[in-house]
Amino acid sequence: MNSRALLRISFSYNSVVSRTLLLSLAKAAPRPVVLAAGHAKAAAFVLGQNKTRCGPVEMTLDLDKMAEQMQLSIDRFATELQAVRAGRASPAMLDHVKVLLKGGSAVLSDLAMIAVKDAHNLIVIPNNEDEQKAIDTSIRSAGLGLNPRIEKNAVIVPVPKPTKESRERLLKGLGATAEHTRVHVRKHRQDAMKRLKSDSKNSMPKDEIKVWEKDIQAATDKYIGKIEELLKAKTREIERT
Repeated sequence: MNSRALLRISFSYNSVVSRTLLLSLAKAAPRPVVLAAGHAKAAAFVLGQNKTRCGPVEMTLDLDKMAEQMQLSIDRFATELQAVRAGRASPAMLDHVKVLLKGGSAVLSDLAMIAVKDAHNLIVIPNNEDEQKAIDTSIRSAGLGLNPRIEKNAVIVPVPKPTKESRERLLKGLGATAEHTRVHVRKHRQDAMKRLKSDSKNSMPKDEIKVWEKDIQAATDKYIGKIEELLKAKTREIERT
């Protein structure tokens, strides 16, 4: 069975679509047909003109789910990029700071209010004044190149103007984060290919397998492209500061 001998019909599968209806559709078709449930997890029916070969091929591959997982990776990457503000004060800069306390550790945003004092300073107001020193120490040792100071009931965090070296260090870190996101996207691709390989054992035509493979690769290329777009935009922003 080759691509010219196949008629591939995609449909939105739901419980209302019955096998009897699909078989009737295939019987009326002028040539053998592959009915694939779009990019949703349902069933793909490989239906030939020989009735004894008609039957369902249960699909474990779910391209919608794969795309959703890839988009979640992109969303996380975009959130991390938003936290990067070279030379400008932004509360998001401290989103990942963990404060060491006697009973363990906690995220800074759970222990204090973080706000912009002015263009180059953040102000951190602890919920509990007894944790002020721990907050100051944690920000200082978070690897962000920040040197806070305690003022009355608050911690002031100056955000230094970027130097050539700090920009290069920042861009290097962004490159590593982007690669980490690419790895996640490719992992979702690999998982999808494994599922397709498993599905293909159920007498799925080779031409149909190739169609699914192209769909998987097209989605992968799309989300890898989104990573590059986000990284380039952030790189331009940092280089202009």
